Amino acid sequence: MCKKMLIVEDLPEKAEEISLEIIANFPNIKIIRKTSYHSAIEEIFKNHKEYFLILLDITMSTFDVNVEENGGVPETLAGKRILEGMYLRDIQTKVKVVTMFESFDGKSIKALDQELREDNPDSYDGFIFFSFKKSDWKKQLIEYIKTLL
Repeated sequence: MCKKMLIVEDLPEKAEEISLEIIANFPNIKIIRKTSYHSAIEEIFKNHKEYFLILLDITMSTFDVNVEENGGVPETLAGKRILEGMYLRDIQTKVKVVTMFESFDGKSIKALDQELREDNPDSYDGFIFFSFKKSDWKKQLIEYIKTLL
């Protein structure tokens, strides 16, 4: 049976890199990608039971970028808002944050990590630092996915 994973990431190059790593190691995982706060919320609220894992960026555009829409305002803590919405709806799909930033609105990633763990104990499962230059995130991600399968 094919397992499904949702990647919520507005930077195409980052989403592609993550996807390629997962496909290379887990060819049976089907990846669905969403690129904004609104498209992610809609997908998660409607179809969360289909996913065993959500890889979530913290900072992203409000809307999908397309011919009519420029993406809206970049939301510094959109991922946190998504987790809050999941908590309010008792959605317990596992969420791993994948970020390139060390602070958000003046709050360190460690402080945000602690806050997310306290506020979302059933779904939030920590973070991984993504980097285009380093590859240690790949091993962390693959090992984490193995624990869920």
